[in-house]
Amino acid sequence: MQETWGREAAGGSFPQCGPWQPVALRSFWMGGFEGADHLDPQNRPLDMARAHGHLAHLEEDYARAAAAGLRTVRESIGWRLSEPRPGVFDLARPLQMARCARRHGLQILWTVMHYGTPPDVDLRDDALIDRFAAFAAAVARALGGQGEEPPVYTLVNEISFLAWAAAHTNMLGGYRGGDAREPGGGASGYEIKRRLVRATLAATEAVRRIDPQARFLQIEPLVHVVAPHGRPELAPQAALVAGYQWQAWDLLSGRAEPGLGGGPEMLDLLGANHYHSGQWEVETEQRLWWHARDPRRRGLDALLHDAWQRYGRPLLVTETSHVGAGRAAWLSDVACQALHARTAGVPLLGLCLYPLVDRPDWNDARAWHHSGLWDVAQPPQAHQPFERLLHRPYARALALWQQRLPAPAAVPGRPTLAVFSHRPWDLLQHRTLHLMTELAADHRILFIDPPVHAEGPARLLCSCPWPGVQVLQPLVPGSTGSFDGAPPHAMAALLARTLGPDALAWACTPLALPLLRALRLRPAVYDCAEGPPLGAAAPRWRLLQARLLREAALVCAAGPALARALAPHGRRVDHLFQAVDAAHFAPAAVAPGASEAQEAARLLGGLSGPRIGHVGRIGTHVDLALLAAIADARPHWQIVLIGPVALADGTPLPQRPNLHWLGAQPYSLLPALLARLDVGLLAWRRDAHTVLAHPPQLLEFLAAGKPLVSVPLPDVQALYAGMVDTAEDAAGFVRACEAALQRSGACEPHARARIQAMLAGCSWEGRAQAVRALLRGLPATRTPQPAADLA
Repeated sequence: MQETWGREAAGGSFPQCGPWQPVALRSFWMGGFEGADHLDPQNRPLDMARAHGHLAHLEEDYARAAAAGLRTVRESIGWRLSEPRPGVFDLARPLQMARCARRHGLQILWTVMHYGTPPDVDLRDDALIDRFAAFAAAVARALGGQGEEPPVYTLVNEISFLAWAAAHTNMLGGYRGGDAREPGGGASGYEIKRRLVRATLAATEAVRRIDPQARFLQIEPLVHVVAPHGRPELAPQAALVAGYQWQAWDLLSGRAEPGLGGGPEMLDLLGANHYHSGQWEVETEQRLWWHARDPRRRGLDALLHDAWQRYGRPLLVTETSHVGAGRAAWLSDVACQALHARTAGVPLLGLCLYPLVDRPDWNDARAWHHSGLWDVAQPPQAHQPFERLLHRPYARALALWQQRLPAPAAVPGRPTLAVFSHRPWDLLQHRTLHLMTELAADHRILFIDPPVHAEGPARLLCSCPWPGVQVLQPLVPGSTGSFDGAPPHAMAALLARTLGPDALAWACTPLALPLLRALRLRPAVYDCAEGPPLGAAAPRWRLLQARLLREAALVCAAGPALARALAPHGRRVDHLFQAVDAAHFAPAAVAPGASEAQEAARLLGGLSGPRIGHVGRIGTHVDLALLAAIADARPHWQIVLIGPVALADGTPLPQRPNLHWLGAQPYSLLPALLARLDVGLLAWRRDAHTVLAHPPQLLEFLAAGKPLVSVPLPDVQALYAGMVDTAEDAAGFVRACEAALQRSGACEPHARARIQAMLAGCSWEGRAQAVRALLRGLPATRTPQPAADLA
């Protein structure tokens, strides 16, 4: 389905643009193939379309894009590649692309100059202007009529970036950036920017003379710049630097320096490139990292709104992606903000995943970014073809968002679940995260992270890591990182408007009860996944849990030991035991050439000897002395600890040559890491807290086909007898691990069949279906919770 928009300009500060013409795009969701063709710092010519195998896989790449619903793609022609001698144009490559795209039902948006120039053309020389206009005219003559829609050209990709890179960095061969400052002399970034604008204007006129129906997409990065912490006097400088992002569009449209020839008719469609590194501090250049949830970041919706208000022109997100394990979460966050922008009236016509196929670094062909919807497996021999490997989490997020953008799927009566979790959404792929990603298909999920300290006024930090899930993190000065570490009424004031009175409250911890009271929300669900803490915090936790058990409409337990512990409170306890995404951990899911397999090889490939692995948070429940004793007993074993460290201040980790602390690792990487382990380990203390635990790692190791040795927790013995070996002490662990190693991973067919049958009944999808059935049984009307002080 083609989407067309045609509306008046937004008004804003640039009303002279007036109305704009509708543009037909074959799909809202798009994909781009990296095609830069400049010289690298060592003056080596780049041909990125060839470097990642796109030219050799053109039919395959286009077929995959079409099958994924990406019927509009971005391709680069490349001036350097296409004009081998002055005035001699070789456009066989884009013609091949155009014919291939037509066979697969794709529309191509063309980039004419992707940083590279012919050898005799210099960005610092005005001769560039006429030369580029002549090349653009040749492109228009060759490609006009090749597609069903009027062609869309980006004449110069990222004028601002290219000018900055040539004038102030050593990124481009042939240019050695000096200390020129905008607007400076002939070699300054501003002067190069003006020259590229003049070239774009001349090329636009040349193309329009040949093809009056052609459309033009002017692409620039959208950025945000702030003053460093404690340096408010730099705020004006930060605003000045941020304002540089508008210079190219201002010059093209005649808003600035109209004598160059710019005018409103020269600003047709706006393309916004959006990456995680595009927000920073002035002077320090320190990035406002997205993955660290820097509260100073601005959302893409706000950046797009700024451009719309300034120019009144339709927009596309022409490049966006993240790297490695962050790809799916980044896509969800960007898509959510795109939806917000469209809802607010910004005419956002499309969103382009860039690159669609992974690409190597410009400056190091051995370093691949792992940022594509498809990874690229390197062939063992140079003459062999590249292999495309779908990044499944990224693909799943895309498929779900395609149901919501550009037209949201109609889900009548989507209820709101307000989830109060003691574990942040992105700490680990924990139980609540699994359940909510499943329930988001037919619920609006508001996931409230524990509050964290931040300077300035109390506020909410919002993100969207999954379709249908919004994470709300209260930033409260003085907070200690727990629901009982910040005033509940202060948090309630932040959350009340977003949650609304009809939200179903889902409590994962009794410590959230004071906040629920302040919000006047009666808990619909208490999902109990662990027992009370040890030490001084236990009495208050038990008091709040007793009240929560009385007030919650539903009580669920993560394992049989917890269910038995809750029974004396006189409540019905529903069994919502731990589960696993068995397909995610299955050995067959680990593709040898995938980015995850490469990263696992980097982390573990140098460890010789048997690898014994422990997965999960390293907290006070982990028996560090037991781990050290096992390491000492078998120094040739490599004991790998995978998970974030969450120990009390000053508690040291045991250090041995064969103890390897990898820290937190992405959920998408765990299958590849487990595939490289020989035996799994669950070395927990046995105390009043852990005796109630049902560790989710048990199911993950079993799904990965790995033998596992655990301490004899009640739930381990009740649920996994004959599937998991148990041991009481270091000597027992050593004997059990040796026996598992002797089996060399072999598993009797009967035992394996039993494990597979058990796993089939332990899916998160099945657990979410059980939750839906429980929620349907709740009364249609709920009495508001009276406010009370539980401090």
